[in-house]
Amino acid sequence: MIYITGDTHGDFFRLNHLNATKDDMIIILGDVGINYYLNERDEKLKKFIKSYNIKLFCIQGNHEERPENIHSYKEKEMFGGKVFIEDEYPYIIFAKNGECYDIDNKKVLVIGGAYSVDKDYRLVNGYQWFKDEQLKDSEKIKIKNKYKGKHIDVVLSHTCPLKYEPKETFMPFVDQLKVDKSMEKFLDEIEELISYDKWYCGHYHTEKKIDKLEFMFGRIKIFLKDEFVPKYNRNGYEIIRDSCSQETVHKNEVCCPKCNGKNVIIQKGNGEDIYGLDEIAIICNDCKKVYGFSDVRYKPNCPKEL
Repeated sequence: MIYITGDTHGDFFRLNHLNATKDDMIIILGDVGINYYLNERDEKLKKFIKSYNIKLFCIQGNHEERPENIHSYKEKEMFGGKVFIEDEYPYIIFAKNGECYDIDNKKVLVIGGAYSVDKDYRLVNGYQWFKDEQLKDSEKIKIKNKYKGKHIDVVLSHTCPLKYEPKETFMPFVDQLKVDKSMEKFLDEIEELISYDKWYCGHYHTEKKIDKLEFMFGRIKIFLKDEFVPKYNRNGYEIIRDSCSQETVHKNEVCCPKCNGKNVIIQKGNGEDIYGLDEIAIICNDCKKVYGFSDVRYKPNCPKEL
């Protein structure tokens, strides 16, 4: 099985719920958090990842060093294209920017990188910042020339084309006039130059769809299927995500939104990560289903629990 998710930033807790095998793989859309510290902390994390028993196919984000700049990574052939792998950690695969891979019998183009809006903060406070976080002009020209007029089944990028920017996620204290949006403008050009069926990206810590493009963050989907993978499966209960609203359930006496039964339990989330009510779902013991609320107000950068 092939899965896909958004930025992990070194936190792989969500993988606990996959029941993965060594033949499974998860695509992470940048800011993986593996090549950030460039010391023993990274090594410890890479060893820990092995316990999840799954391969990682990683896109380069803007909060990690490019693998080609780390001496332990070697360029190898995989999925019909070039990838970067360390001998000690063969289950961690980094895609090469501009490569087109054969994944799940689909042509998959990878374009990583983005500008860090927290660049100055990181530099002032001595945190890592990577000068190669965005593609060079020469790389952009090469990609445009290589794929102009071609059909790509799936595009995987870290950031998104400028036309699809989710402005509602912008941090209020960041002056957008000072943000380098050259990567987004470049992806605008790519979107015009090629034809494609699906585009996945991360970076903005949000989950939404616009046309054929989908932003991903904290939840996991099966690759190319509009199907979230449950974070838990309580006693075999099926999870129905974004099924109803908190308001609807609380309008009258609390009951199942589908069968109107009273044999229900309200599921709460982590209140520290949620504005207002911390109720995230209603569990119906008659339907044997968990109905997720669609209007939970998660704080920025908090993955949805359902």
